[in-house]
Amino acid sequence: MKIVLSIFLFAFSIILSAQEVVEEKINGDTIVFDYQLTELKYTAWLKIKQNWTRKDFQEVIKENKIKMGCGGISNNECESLYVDVILKINEKGKLEYYKLLNGKKCGESITKPFEIRMMRNFFKIEFPEELRNLKLQTRLGSALKC
Repeated sequence: MKIVLSIFLFAFSIILSAQEVVEEKINGDTIVFDYQLTELKYTAWLKIKQNWTRKDFQEVIKENKIKMGCGGISNNECESLYVDVILKINEKGKLEYYKLLNGKKCGESITKPFEIRMMRNFFKIEFPEELRNLKLQTRLGSALKC
């Protein structure tokens, strides 16, 4: 019995020590994290994300009268305002759909209207050739490390 247990523990420790990147799949399609993109694709994505952050995200902050900071609720400061999503960009460069994975608005779960507001402008843009036919997982917004 001790031998069987020892073999099991040894095999289990080998499995746990493996440091493989496991590709996530939805409907047979591979999902790529933004940090795993090739340099060309990452540059194209970064341009879109930075534009969204400078314009749309700032509008969301103003619309919701949010002050980003580490002072806490007592100082009317918000440490987290983000959505983690998977974006499905089709062959024409349009956002076909997105899947919300997680989201926080000042430490609380986000509402459906807030989720839609965060994602609204991604349906309006045409993604460049480099990002077409892609399922991309990313975080939009900010979560401060306080």
